[in-house]
Amino acid sequence: MELTAEQKVVLAICAMNKHERKVEIRKEWRVLGLRIVFHWQSRNSFWGRFGGGWNWELGFAAGGRTVIINLLIASLRIERLCDDQDRR
Repeated sequence: MELTAEQKVVLAICAMNKHERKVEIRKEWRVLGLRIVFHWQSRNSFWGRFGGGWNWELGFAAGGRTVIINLLIASLRIERLCDDQDRR
């Protein structure tokens, strides 16, 4: 079976991800009906810290019940929980 160029690229990325060690910190807390998640990832990650090759990001995004604060090298996500999520 002959592979297309796109299939070869996907296989190469999968092989690279297997050999690259992913260094990551992810902490999660629940406080007063909020879920707070801190996420840091090494800049040596194949797709960068924030995905898509981005290693630096500063700013925030908000929508619905979630606010994401990007702190240059890490992100902090604050999410308001629904009543049914509080019980879990």
